[in-house]
Amino acid sequence: FYLLKDRVALTDTFDSALPATWRFDVWAIVRMVERVFGQWVRAQLILGVTVGVFTFIGLTILSATIDPVFGRYAVLLSITAGILELVPIIGPIIAAVPAVLLAATAGVEAVVAALVLYTLVQQVENNLLVPKIQGDAVELHPAAVIFAIIIGGALAGLLGAILALPIAAAIRDVVRYLFRRLSPGSSEAVAASVAGLGMEGRLGRSASSEASAAPGP
Repeated sequence: FYLLKDRVALTDTFDSALPATWRFDVWAIVRMVERVFGQWVRAQLILGVTVGVFTFIGLTILSATIDPVFGRYAVLLSITAGILELVPIIGPIIAAVPAVLLAATAGVEAVVAALVLYTLVQQVENNLLVPKIQGDAVELHPAAVIFAIIIGGALAGLLGAILALPIAAAIRDVVRYLFRRLSPGSSEAVAASVAGLGMEGRLGRSASSEASAAPGP
């Protein structure tokens, strides 16, 4: 609450604490990271909604063909699957547990049907939806998406797997920016890239006026 309430004051304090020659570059990097994480959050929401819809459709089909018990809790189970989509790898497995337990009250056939449905959703999610939707959002190749999740999970466990994509994309953009910034004749190229990212509005009230005066390499 207090971070949101005093956001402007805190931002201005942070801006004034920066050395004058750093402000342009610091705010450029902040905006790059902010853009990447914003795109990642939107992709996560799209992914969660997509998985929830697919799960609801599957449960509705099972309700009509296997047992009506699936239809009674289809909305709740679908919302659970969509929320747990945020957790890579084990999220869909956790989401399947209540569905399987519910199916157990209807017999072995219902349990097998529930397992098949959630396995199918998980395979589609892991092999198609995550690499495509998340890859497009953070502008990473699907192979790079899978690689980043594996590395993030190996280094930092569950949290690392969740944040692997935005961190990898942010590091890529920051490295690109610094490479261009330290290259000869960098002022025009950096200004163009900043304008393309739509960051010129804030790069600090003072930073925008310093863009032309920022030192070279």
